[in-house]
Amino acid sequence: MSIIKLLPKAVINQIAAGEVIQRPASIVKELIENSIDANAKNIKLIIKDAGKESITVIDDGVGMDKKDIKKCFLRHSTSKLKVTEDLYKIKTMGFRGEALSSISSVAELRIKSKTKTCKIGNEIFIKDSKVLDEKKSDIQSGTIINVKNLFFNVPARRNFLKSNNVELRHIFDEFIRCALSNHKVNFILMNEEVEVFNLKESNLKKRITEIYRKGYEKKVIQCNEGFEDINITGYIGKPENSKKTRGEQFIFVNNRFVKNNYINHAVVKSYQGLIEDKKYPFYTLFLDIDTSRVDINIHPTKTEIKFDDEKLIYSLVSSTIKKTLDKYNISQSINFNADVNFLQEVVKNYDSPKNEDKEINDIRSKKGNDWDEIFESVKSENKANFIFEEEENINNNKPVQFLDKFIFKQLGEKLLVFNLKNCQQRIIYEKFKKDISKYTNTQQCLFPQYIDLNSSDFEILNTIMEDIKSIGFDIDYFGKNSVVINGIPAGIEDINEKDLIEGFIEETKKNNNDLESERRNQILKYFSSKVKIVNNKILDESEMNLIIDKLFACKNPKFTPDGKQNYIELGIEKVENLF
Repeated sequence: MSIIKLLPKAVINQIAAGEVIQRPASIVKELIENSIDANAKNIKLIIKDAGKESITVIDDGVGMDKKDIKKCFLRHSTSKLKVTEDLYKIKTMGFRGEALSSISSVAELRIKSKTKTCKIGNEIFIKDSKVLDEKKSDIQSGTIINVKNLFFNVPARRNFLKSNNVELRHIFDEFIRCALSNHKVNFILMNEEVEVFNLKESNLKKRITEIYRKGYEKKVIQCNEGFEDINITGYIGKPENSKKTRGEQFIFVNNRFVKNNYINHAVVKSYQGLIEDKKYPFYTLFLDIDTSRVDINIHPTKTEIKFDDEKLIYSLVSSTIKKTLDKYNISQSINFNADVNFLQEVVKNYDSPKNEDKEINDIRSKKGNDWDEIFESVKSENKANFIFEEEENINNNKPVQFLDKFIFKQLGEKLLVFNLKNCQQRIIYEKFKKDISKYTNTQQCLFPQYIDLNSSDFEILNTIMEDIKSIGFDIDYFGKNSVVINGIPAGIEDINEKDLIEGFIEETKKNNNDLESERRNQILKYFSSKVKIVNNKILDESEMNLIIDKLFACKNPKFTPDGKQNYIELGIEKVENLF
């Protein structure tokens, strides 16, 4: 008896849907791309319950007649491919004919559509890949697609969806990508009957400004380079406006958003020496390349691609960024026209005896071999610079600071070496973790700090706002996608409010945890690693002892919250083994 059976159509569709439809944002991407392929000039997206309840896309594209509206949800039905060769010259967003079929297998799908030549439109209702209703519609030319009850027949998939704020952020990301790559199209995004975006047809620079807030036009510079059959255009951010958060980095190949670590590395590498470590520049780059040199048919989401010569693309992107930065006098440069003879003369004059330190010349001028007097004068002048105190101070067992990074302290027959940064991280972490039900004391800022965020980052901030306040930040909303910081946690040194808030957002993005306790713990870890109790480089004896005492008052004084050692113990045997 045969044990191999052909899977039912419904199961096949659900398997395919698992690859294409991962979350509500996947549906948004597929539907908007279909509208773009239909030459729509106006696209409206309406979201309810972060897309779990309802997603609606309305466009004024070419529409579909009665026959096409019945075919569009069938698997592998498409108007964009006819023969195999078409796979190698794809210019449309969609081409596999899987999107509507996959959506209809895991949600309720209602389509209304009408072409300009038809007198009346048509409507069809599909559930679980089955047509349950079809009728005439009074829709104007274009298409309206409504998707309800996502994953109603796959409860496990629905349970794996994240919180509304997380899912909404992914929807915003997909919407922004489509809006950036199609700046000549009008876009509207409604969330729970509130208008989030209303983007009018414009040029790319204005579209960037509309999405990311006013003032962005002064923070970006234009790229425009051509290399044979490859053109690279778009905008990159000025180095001083780089952020600790990702999310404002976009690469489009033939107008399709792609994820390519190789190209991302080329861009970031070009900024080397101009931005701080772990900061990311803004860039929206468009690569226009012959379709025969690109393979986009390698992943169901169509965001991964292959180039026929990746090294060439890397070099061209890197060259474009460096040239653009140099053109606007931003990159560091070497003056090859400098007078070498002049530089040699400067060095020569600097080394001459007349420029030597006066005190050294005074010592040299002393007659005879009065070395005791010379030694005493030098020792008294440099006493403050000695790493270790004199013998009488060693007997008093005072802590000693070394290289602004370590503290040495003798304890019995052991020498303890403390890592100053790690110790402060553990102390701060436990101080702010003691009582999560009470807000920490706040010290008011002399001047309020205003921070503008993009829509996606602002949604993340909404989810962690109470966690940030519980640390001691006096933070509040200030207009659309903006916040104001009026106060910071008391007793903290070396604090950059803007960098910290951006860091909290980035940590939340990376960990993507819905559990409130875990989320707050991640924020606390990041906070404790970025701030200090004492900021001065040279600590006095009382400051060093205070840090040591506070460390040993912690529940876990040995390690940082990230598991790094705070101090090491050196016994006599270990020290002797060093010699």
